[in-house]
Amino acid sequence: MSRVAALFFAVLVACLEPAAAHPQELQGEPLPESADRFGGVPDFTFEDSQGEALTRADLLGQPWIAVPFFVRCKGPCPSVSRDIAERLIPALEGTPVRVISFSLDPEVDTAAELQEYADLFGADPERWLFVRSETEEQMHRFMNEGLLVPVVRDSTEAAPGLAITHATRMPVVDREGRVAGWYDLRDPAQGEDGADLDEAERVLTDRYGLIVARARALAGLDYQWPLPGRSRLPLVNASLNGVAFLLLVAGLAAIVSGRKKLHEALMKAAFVVSAAFLSCYLYYHFAVLPISGGPTKFNGEGAAKAAYLLMLLTHVVLAVVNLPMVLRVFWLAHKEDWDRHKRLARWTLPIWMYVSLTGVLVYLVLYPFNPPPA
Repeated sequence: MSRVAALFFAVLVACLEPAAAHPQELQGEPLPESADRFGGVPDFTFEDSQGEALTRADLLGQPWIAVPFFVRCKGPCPSVSRDIAERLIPALEGTPVRVISFSLDPEVDTAAELQEYADLFGADPERWLFVRSETEEQMHRFMNEGLLVPVVRDSTEAAPGLAITHATRMPVVDREGRVAGWYDLRDPAQGEDGADLDEAERVLTDRYGLIVARARALAGLDYQWPLPGRSRLPLVNASLNGVAFLLLVAGLAAIVSGRKKLHEALMKAAFVVSAAFLSCYLYYHFAVLPISGGPTKFNGEGAAKAAYLLMLLTHVVLAVVNLPMVLRVFWLAHKEDWDRHKRLARWTLPIWMYVSLTGVLVYLVLYPFNPPPA
């Protein structure tokens, strides 16, 4: 048991090294708790989909997220709007953060057109507004110079839905009306022929999660976890591992103090909880992950990543080794072959405890304490 404990503490210390806290911040994509600001949003007066005026002053006192779009867009706008409705808006529930979609084709996108588009995505005007300016020149200047989101009209393009090209970056604005970062939904490694769709989905989910975390921090709220679009089964699995570990500790204490019946009951309970974990784990990996963007990756680098991989490797290998050992120990107890039961249990129990505890640690390192993606 001492060898297993030494290995565990070595991995734990390596995982908690300060260098693992966060990677270097991306230019223009500050981490949620960063104090960085990038200048104030200029004054504006636009019209929303209900014909009401919306000004910069109206938005002061609450963070907001800017979205470039236009109704006839044949590029990323429809998928971005769908993702906002399905990922971003639900994740912002209970916060004062608003989403403002700015039409880049305001001379075509009338208030009525914007309202129809908003209804298509079930947009709540208290949470998600669609606005337009009087002229295209006015809106494009606001986006290019005010929000620093590149927008250009291609006069040679005949198709209306492709004539306006714009970036997919989303500015996040703080309560004082200052830009607090731009979060591009595209990843440079994605979008090419043969790109890994699962990886692209993971990147997209992580980036929406980072936008939400930044907006919540600007609103003075705690981080949201898990990230939008992620299953809660990893938390369930970690909880089951934690309960199993506590039952194993109690079972060890019971047998050391000579309370055999209590020891038997606790070990059986630990086995049932571990079996429930295994069922949930297999369901998550074979049924949930294939349709939810694939596994979450650890974003740390260097020593932190090496320590995480070592912990994960030992966790998985010992879990596989431990299962037949646990079954054998229970069989020997059933046969009342106590001598062989005790000899094997001296190895089985500490390995079982290590696997259960590292199951919790893997979750903590991979989810709540995982650095934001670089």
